[in-house]
Amino acid sequence: MDFNTVTLALFLAGGLRLCVPVLLAALGETVSECAGVFTIGLEGLMLFGALASALGLAASGSPVLALIAGTLGGLLAAAILAMGTVFARANQIVMGIGFNLFAIGATSLIRQIWLTDAPAAGSMRAVSILKLPWLSDIPVAGRALFSQSPVFYLAVSFALVLWLMFRCARSGLLLRAAGENALATDAAGHSVLRLRFGATLFTGLMAGLGGAYLCIVASGGTFVDNMTAGRGYLAIAVTIFARWKPIRVLIVAVVLGLLEALQFQGQYLGIEIAPSLLMAMPFVVALIAWIMMGRAGAAPGDLGRPFLRGSGR
Repeated sequence: MDFNTVTLALFLAGGLRLCVPVLLAALGETVSECAGVFTIGLEGLMLFGALASALGLAASGSPVLALIAGTLGGLLAAAILAMGTVFARANQIVMGIGFNLFAIGATSLIRQIWLTDAPAAGSMRAVSILKLPWLSDIPVAGRALFSQSPVFYLAVSFALVLWLMFRCARSGLLLRAAGENALATDAAGHSVLRLRFGATLFTGLMAGLGGAYLCIVASGGTFVDNMTAGRGYLAIAVTIFARWKPIRVLIVAVVLGLLEALQFQGQYLGIEIAPSLLMAMPFVVALIAWIMMGRAGAAPGDLGRPFLRGSGR
């Protein structure tokens, strides 16, 4: 197959489709980390969202309701996680890793009990593609940008809204204050615990929707064990690499989606790189992000520190 505009359009469209789960989860992680909560359990939140969407699809037969069920599943899981990390002040990294391990086992068990005889999924077109009038007819860009899943447009909208919120809205300033200096925020009369709990719930919503997209849109409604395959950790790396800026998160997630798309379409673009090496590229970016986090002053000042009034922290 020769390289042409159709091949380029398919490659770009594939990269944008693949970036959606990581983009949604990374935007949620951006909010919680700006508020001071290091949500290492993002992988588990995505898994619970994917499972909840599969259960919702089996119960209703509607892909739209399945996406809503996945979002609510992520929200519920985040509430449980936040009770430990925010209110019980457990170590956020240790509890997050434990939560991820629990999610792998729990979702696998629930799948074996409730999804072994699930009915065959119907059409997913309602959530898999939305062609924007006129714009979708533009060569290359039309197929790549304007013939995507409605969830993709929703994710881009979230990035823009969060960018505006952090720059202009009082709620965004309060969240950032809770992450930069929790003690000063509390002294100003604002509840740090409520801000962090709300931020973690939002992270659960976004991660749940990302997991639901992975199950319903990307996998045709089929849930398999550990189907997130490290995307939650990758989303954390995207957040760090993008320096907690929503627009940068969008850009980095799209770049990683394009790198992932190269695994499947690189040979059609004339790229002579082993697919296994291309598969590792997103995680190379993740390693760089973890290294960058060690730079002094890069992260929010109170990121990962439990808040206890009167403790001086």
